[in-house]
Amino acid sequence: MVQRAHALVPRLRERAAAAEALGHLPPETAADFRDGGFFRLFQPLRFGGLELDYGRVQLELCTVLGHACGSSAWVQMVVACHAWCLGMFPEEAQQAVWGEDPEMLVASAFGFSTGRGRPVEGGYWVAGDWVFSSGSDLCQWIILGTLVEQAGPPKMIWTLLPRRDWEILDTWHAAGLRGSASNDIRVKGAFVPREHTLETPFARTEPTPGSLVNRNPMYGLPLTGFFYFNVTTEALGIARGAIDAFAEELAARGDRPNLVGRQIRLAESAAEVDAAEALIRSDVEVIDRILHDGAPIEARFQSKLGRDLSFMVKLCGQAVDRLTGAVGAHGMGENNPVHRASRDIHAIANHAVNNWEQQALVYSRARTGLPPMSMF
Repeated sequence: MVQRAHALVPRLRERAAAAEALGHLPPETAADFRDGGFFRLFQPLRFGGLELDYGRVQLELCTVLGHACGSSAWVQMVVACHAWCLGMFPEEAQQAVWGEDPEMLVASAFGFSTGRGRPVEGGYWVAGDWVFSSGSDLCQWIILGTLVEQAGPPKMIWTLLPRRDWEILDTWHAAGLRGSASNDIRVKGAFVPREHTLETPFARTEPTPGSLVNRNPMYGLPLTGFFYFNVTTEALGIARGAIDAFAEELAARGDRPNLVGRQIRLAESAAEVDAAEALIRSDVEVIDRILHDGAPIEARFQSKLGRDLSFMVKLCGQAVDRLTGAVGAHGMGENNPVHRASRDIHAIANHAVNNWEQQALVYSRARTGLPPMSMF
């Protein structure tokens, strides 16, 4: 898969401006991802998926794809991770999506504005608006983070809906990740059978329904900490693309021996991104032991994952910003790869789970024995 990703880099780089202009992936890019299996990374083997190692895959592939186009890397990994999410659902839900067509794609919208659910006989009635559904234009199903209003305290569940029950609102007109089509979703009113719902496993206290039929341990992983891999690792590729572009532009200048300040910026940014990647690689080694050796999942490690991944995004943003301030007047064009990287990486940094101050507090409270603090 990494070799396939490297082969796509020239094409993705050529289409980066088109992705921004369109507001979604060019059809050719979507086809490349489908044909190459990039949306089936975490799909269960029994449905023809690849079932590759969670954590390591995001790190390796996003580092390559993000190098060429941040929006493309974002959509590829966000859509791909939903097969992992669906693999936690009851068997009936998995069969409904993949039983007849294993290549069906699933979107998500975990944030809600007016979207709510209420219990009815046999399931839930769902209606309202949800926000930021990246790549939903490519998908035939969607998982919605649904706040259920009921007698007693409300509860959060995931609900799975087919395309006929939801519509895409044209709301994504952002400065960064412009090609991600992270539009809002509207459900005018739909019944969701109980078999198409999931109690969201933020903490791992018992097996998910899907982990009883999909024996790979990744379908029993909790969301807290682990889910964040899908909305952070793109930053590493984006930052490396900016560093390479800056180095190429600097090397092409005849006066480069005199541009000592830019050389120092290049070195510091490259070291920062190398350090960020090394930090995440150390976490991936732990996840490998969890998945392959049965190592326990510790609450402190989950809080460390949130800390490390958000800090990685912070470091990558700093590295790109340092370069953006030194591209010179000729590098100020909208299609300059360093400026595009800056826009995209700041969009990633503004994702809710990448709020460094919030993740730092979650970690520090866990480390010092204070009551746990949830991101959700």
